[in-house]
Amino acid sequence: MLPLLLIGMSVASSPAVASCVQTTVAERAALAEVVVYGTVTETRQTFAPASGVIRFQPEHFLKGTLPGEIEVFLGPTKGGPITSVDYEAVVRGGGDRAATHTLYLRSAGNGAWQTDACSGSHVGAPTPEESTFFGTGTSAPPAAPMSNLPFVLGAFVAAVIALTTVLVIRRRYSGPSTLTTTSP
Repeated sequence: MLPLLLIGMSVASSPAVASCVQTTVAERAALAEVVVYGTVTETRQTFAPASGVIRFQPEHFLKGTLPGEIEVFLGPTKGGPITSVDYEAVVRGGGDRAATHTLYLRSAGNGAWQTDACSGSHVGAPTPEESTFFGTGTSAPPAAPMSNLPFVLGAFVAAVIALTTVLVIRRRYSGPSTLTTTSP
């Protein structure tokens, strides 16, 4: 009896596993506004246990389109308490290769999107069933290059401060002027 009690206690204390209704690709596609394959570029870390948030760079659209890199909430609570259906996404795959995912997305408002473990989202490229259902899809436009303007402005301000400091110190410690000194 004691072994059964211990097993029951360990199951009760373990995190809940998503209990999703099994659906077809067609059913999952009907619920999603956008289905996209791409790369997780960033994860948001929090101090309190909360549902995850990622930055996602689309590479290939199977259904719908997105304007570029987006923010994706990984559960139905949009960054709130963790649930049993939160999707797990990582920035890095094996080695230095960024992890790719196929995400089934719904709008979360304000330009953000959401997915969860029951939506059909998964690690890796589209499955053969998804490729058969969606066809070839469309490639995402190349990502816009990051702006270097903040770094350029910072370097310029640092250079101005350094030059001003050098000129002030030089003027203060230059000693007597040779133009006002007379020879005997």
